[in-house]
Parts: sequence; structure tokens; C-alpha cells
Amino acid sequence: MGKLSFRKGLLPIDGLDFAAGRTLVQERVLEIYSPREVLVPMLQHIGTPAVPCVAEGADVSIGQLIGRPSSRISLPVHATISGTVTAIETVTLSNGVRTEAVHIRSDNKRRYHASVARRANPERLSPKELSLLLLRSGIAGMGGEGYPAYAKCVRAVGNGVTRLYVNGLSSEPHLSCDLHLIHEQADRVISGALALGSCCQVREIFFCIQDSFQPEIAILRSALDRIRPMYPDRHLEMLVFRSRFPQGYERLLIRATTGVELEDSQLPENTVASVVYNVSTCAAFWDMVERNLPSVSRIITISDDKASVKNVLVPFGTLLSDLLERTPGVQTAHRIVVGGALTGASVNRLDIPITKQTQGIALIKEEHPVRTPCIHCGACVEACPVGLLPYVCNRLIELSDFRALAAESIDRCISCGACSYVCPAGIELSARIVRAAHSMPRKEPET
Repeated sequence: MGKLSFRKGLLPIDGLDFAAGRTLVQERVLEIYSPREVLVPMLQHIGTPAVPCVAEGADVSIGQLIGRPSSRISLPVHATISGTVTAIETVTLSNGVRTEAVHIRSDNKRRYHASVARRANPERLSPKELSLLLLRSGIAGMGGEGYPAYAKCVRAVGNGVTRLYVNGLSSEPHLSCDLHLIHEQADRVISGALALGSCCQVREIFFCIQDSFQPEIAILRSALDRIRPMYPDRHLEMLVFRSRFPQGYERLLIRATTGVELEDSQLPENTVASVVYNVSTCAAFWDMVERNLPSVSRIITISDDKASVKNVLVPFGTLLSDLLERTPGVQTAHRIVVGGALTGASVNRLDIPITKQTQGIALIKEEHPVRTPCIHCGACVEACPVGLLPYVCNRLIELSDFRALAAESIDRCISCGACSYVCPAGIELSARIVRAAHSMPRKEPET
């Protein structure tokens, strides 16, 4: 099969060096961060928050339940370090959402809860047993989506999906957390995908990766060749995509693989009988299957304008201020972005906890370009992967013409930042369009 992709977007020749900063992926030593304290939010996902089930003064250990789910679209929350609960307080997350959080002070012992133990023959678990583990794992989509993994699985089964796509297409410059997992723990990723496939009752599993990541392609191909004979009833295949930004978005992945253009209210499960899980999500589920370890930490890439600085395994609830304390360049950064440099959100304070959706932290050191009025060059139109006319949308926003904005279908914006990146006038097109789209009524996705 030839290389897959979508139309438009940004190519490497447009100035994004997709290979730069990837050398750290190949390092075998992953930095592990042990915070002095954590502030674990009860809402780290799309849906309703968990309800704290521990009290101030309680002694907790890693993997212990500290928050019970409050609905079908909710997740259990677990202690991410061992120590003492010092408070239950309200915090504001990087997206501005306020939620309860459990404050834990570390005892520096890294004690695991008694329930966390290596399971004999995890590959023999039945789909029913695996589904129960997924329900208890507390895993939310770790590619930034944040939708509860179990709820997505239930939706997939209900719609009779036949394919599972493992999304390893992160094209954000220097965001290498998923690539690190493929390079160093490919078997763990594949095993987690197989387990999720059993939960979703699918036989076909496709691993998606970009063509510029040649070492990771070779490692993934070798691992698939080794594992494939163990599962003769499954179809395991690697799909190679052309390097293009923003390749990793679910709707663009579906367009490239099936040719189907998903509307804003449509989902892959009920439109093309497919379900998509991120590489980190697959690896996290294998931790639950193999060790009964729920979702308590993730790999995060810390980068600057030019390259990756490091990949770090970070417990959820770790404060940005603590994580960045020993990171070079923090004091000289003009902006700190939670997420990728192009698609993340700038923050103006560091007392914000890391959550399940945090893929990276970018330190932006270069000054903003001088902004000028729109010159109608059309670069933003050529870059937009979903076919919007960003400069037209921006003008309509300035005129507050919301009826015309609705006609332009701005709810299709995926907030990739491509239009802002190419704009020679330095206009923050993506941010403006997203804010306008969020202020307008939206259709509920079909279930």
C-alpha cells in the first residue's frame, strides 16, 4: 500500500523540520520525575468529574482509588504518588476549567497499592475481563482528546466496529512522547492495542506512523512480524503516512484511510465502523492488563522552539512549576505552552497540574512577529486541512457577523494552528476562529 495522507496542511518544506529534535527518542534512558507533592484533579477527561473518596489525613499509595466516577462519562481517579492527603481543594486547569483536586504530600517511598501486581498470563484474559479492567483503569484518550477510553469502547461495540487504528501520527514539531514509546516499548504498544481490540471486538488493527520516522518504522515492523504469528485470528498491519501537519487528527486519519469526510456531528464508530486509540493510550492499557496499574502517569515531552529538551515520565497532578524547576530556558521563555508548540494553550501561571491529556510543554523563546493587517495572500487557505477560508472567517469575526460565520462552517475548525503558522501578517487566526466557534451553538455528536 502506498503512503497515505490528506490534502493541504503543512509539508516539511514549508519550514517545519519534522526530523529535528527527534534524537532524544532514541535514548534508552527515560527521565522519571518524582514530585514532592501532587494536586490530582477529579476532572482530567471529557465528561463529569469524579467524586473524592479519601479524606484529609489519609495515607495513600500509588494506584489507590481516590475519586469515584460520577456517571457513565466519568473516570475513576487514582493516587499518583504515595504519601498523605493534606487537603481537598479547588484548582483551575490549563483550559480554565475549575474542579476539585486531592492534594498529596509524598513520603518519598514510592509505595504501590496492594492491588498493583503482575498478572500471570495476561494475554489469556477474556474480552469481558479486559473490558472490566478498562472500566477500572481510569484511562482517558492520551492523544489530547481526553474522552474516556471505556466509554469509547462501549460506543464501538454498540456500533459494530470492525477496525481499530492506533494513532502514532503526532506531527507537532518536537513532540516525541509517542515516538519514544514506539522506539523503546513497541511490544507494550502492540499488546495494549490487541487488548483494546478484544474489548472493542475487532479483528483488524492498523498502526499508523509517518514516513519520516524511519527508525520507529523499522522497530514497529519488526515487532509486528514477531507478534503476528501469536495471533493468527487478528490482522495486524502498519500504515505509513506522508509527513504532513496536522496529520494526527482523528478526522484527518479517517479521511486518509477511508476517503470519508466526517462531519462535525459524526463519529468514526458509527460512520466508517472504526475506532481510533492513541499510542500512549494503548501502552497505558497494557500497564493495567499486565500489572493492574491504573492510569497514574504518562510520558511528556518538554521542548523549546528548536528541539526536544527531554522526555519525562510524570505522575498526574505534578505542578508545572515543580516539573520545570530544573529545566533550562524557563526564565528566558516569552511563553509557556501546555501541549505542542502549535496546538497547545499558553499559560500565564505555573501552579497548574499535569493531567492525562498533557502531551508536552513547549518553551517559546522567540518574540512574536510584528503584526500587520491581512494582506489576503491566501496562505492560510492553502494550509487549512479542513477546507476553511481562515482570512474570511477572521474578517467576519471582526464584523461580528455570526450568521455568515455559521455559513462558513467554522465549527469544522480542528484548532491545529496551521493557518496562524503560515500567516505572514502574524495574525492569530486559529485562536480567533476557535473562540468564535466555541461561542456558537454546536450539534451534538451522533451516538
